Amino acid sequence: MQQAQEHLDTSASRSAWDEAQQYGIDMSGLLANLNKTVLERIRNHDRAMTMAIALQRAMADPYGGFRESSGTPD
Repeated sequence: MQQAQEHLDTSASRSAWDEAQQYGIDMSGLLANLNKTVLERIRNHDRAMTMAIALQRAMADPYGGFRESSGTPD
């Protein structure tokens, strides 16, 4: 976190950072993410996208392909 924090110590970025915190935004997550490598961020993004796609599919078919039979063939 030290590297990202040092980069944010300019007056313009510091005031924007402070404004965001005063607005109620938790900047610790952003700071932690900025300290990850590009590869770590890409992997996190890939996991998040995989989960989002799985959730979209689950919402599209809430029964997961299983439905009660009406007793007659389709």
